[in-house]
Amino acid sequence: MDLSKIISISGMSGLFKVIAQGKGGLIVESLADKKRMPVHASAKVSVLDNISMYLSSGDNIAVGEVLKKIYEKQAGAPAPDSKSADEELLKFFTEVLPD
Repeated sequence: MDLSKIISISGMSGLFKVIAQGKGGLIVESLADKKRMPVHASAKVSVLDNISMYLSSGDNIAVGEVLKKIYEKQAGAPAPDSKSADEELLKFFTEVLPD
């Protein structure tokens, strides 16, 4: 998946796909419920392609690389639910990213 079209909007939960761009802002579609809405140019938007995570080693890794590692570990199966026990999530992410 092309992460350059997936965004996070400050103050709104979830992720959104950019559908179109106009002079006043963007038209986005929620990945969760497929509802479309306008996002004004003054909104703070972060493109997933530009987000990275810091590792304990001091390096950083792009979110896209983390998602690829999760996909490879799970062989395409769903990852553990975000509401799983903390210990289960910590074990899962330690296996995916030892750092």
